[in-house]
Amino acid sequence: MILIMLMNFSVISTIQCFAHDAKLNVNYDNCEMDPEGDGINEAWYTLTSGIAQYHYPDEKSTIKYYFESSSSDGYTWTTDVSPDIAQEIKDAFANSMKKWNDVYFYSYDNSGTIVKQKIINIVEGTAEDHNLSIYPKKDNGSVATTTAVGGMSIIESGHYHYTEWEMEVSIKYFYVHDNYTASYVNTVRERNGAHEFGHVLGVFDLDSGNLCRSNNPEDTRHHHEILMGYGSPMSARSVDIKYKDIAGVAITRGFHTDKNHIWLNCGRQSDLRFKLICSVCNAVTTLGSIVTSLYDTYGACNNAHDLSSGNMMAVASYGTRDYYKCKYCRYVAPFSSIVRQNYSKTDYSEKKHKCVNTVRGLSYTFYEGHRVTSHVPSGSDIYHNGVCGGCGHFTPSKHIVTATAGKFATCLICGATVRVGNGTISPSGGNGETVTSISDIGGRYITDNGSYILPSGVIVLVKEDVEAYLKGELVLPDDLSWSSDEYE
Repeated sequence: MILIMLMNFSVISTIQCFAHDAKLNVNYDNCEMDPEGDGINEAWYTLTSGIAQYHYPDEKSTIKYYFESSSSDGYTWTTDVSPDIAQEIKDAFANSMKKWNDVYFYSYDNSGTIVKQKIINIVEGTAEDHNLSIYPKKDNGSVATTTAVGGMSIIESGHYHYTEWEMEVSIKYFYVHDNYTASYVNTVRERNGAHEFGHVLGVFDLDSGNLCRSNNPEDTRHHHEILMGYGSPMSARSVDIKYKDIAGVAITRGFHTDKNHIWLNCGRQSDLRFKLICSVCNAVTTLGSIVTSLYDTYGACNNAHDLSSGNMMAVASYGTRDYYKCKYCRYVAPFSSIVRQNYSKTDYSEKKHKCVNTVRGLSYTFYEGHRVTSHVPSGSDIYHNGVCGGCGHFTPSKHIVTATAGKFATCLICGATVRVGNGTISPSGGNGETVTSISDIGGRYITDNGSYILPSGVIVLVKEDVEAYLKGELVLPDDLSWSSDEYE
């Protein structure tokens, strides 16, 4: 919706885009309005409000929100609605914002392998620890507004980063009453948290002030197909994050720069320059001369946009589904067509496994780190194996046992009974031995209660630490070195 920090600016035929650290050397075509659908030549996004770009710093991966109890004029979440309805509104707004948590942008390296990049991590903060404050308002003229309020860094002229943000939520639009129907309210609750958070990420309203450069300035509110558009009526507006929104955010998050364009050659234009369109971000540039063999031809798809055509490429993901678009033109598959992933995962290295999406027409490869989901005994008295839930790779890690005066102990992780020495695992000694300090057996303490590490790397927990460890409250060192003679 309308941002408080809007600045007026002159309308020109093309818009210059800003990247994270520097201006991208690109422009954008005018929007060719399609009020009835998702026009292939409609604008995708705008990264400027007024003449400036500003957004949450791309180097920060997490933002913490907090619902303030009242606005500056004393209006509260329950001034006009019951506590139950107020909680429904807050929950809906938070859940809508958190849709961005499930979005990953896909970059391709030189070998064609995908690099998955998470857009943002939105979590609830506390009164003392947050950087996004959300206030209730009776009605501020918009469904909601977003404002950058503090922690500003000047990246370059007209380009700013803000770490502190505020949102105002007009309660009247979020519950059924008077002329606000269930259909209207449901759209507002589903949509507006995600829409407002788009502003934090640096994408602004295409339908505000003719920012989309529509050829029909009398009716510019036509971008109902994207989250950052308006459209009419409210119930027709998008409640989902679309790839066109993501393409803009990929720039402000630093995932897509001038180095990442995939140019399509549109041929020599009337000014005798070659026009190129980026298949990823929809940007445009012109060159006086090109080596045509270095570029794919715009329109080489011949409008064949089904998956079986081989013309599609995966560009982002939402949960377990992939967004996709044409490699050879501006066509973006609608949100209703995004495809469920089907990954085949195989062991690749000590740290990663290889993932291949086997969906016909959207086959691609990426690599991700192993994720240990279970542990199994290895037969060793020193280590057990963590099992990756994706590919089954074994990652050895040292046993964790409880202190005992005997020769054997049970690993708290894998359940194996392991030999721990000749009764020297307890500071109190065993089998007639007296151990006066852990250093006598070559170990070292790791907790104030007296838990310690044996020379082999096996961790020994005293009874005072066991409960805290099982609850996840005791964090153990992860930099333990292996003994030279026990890794087999």
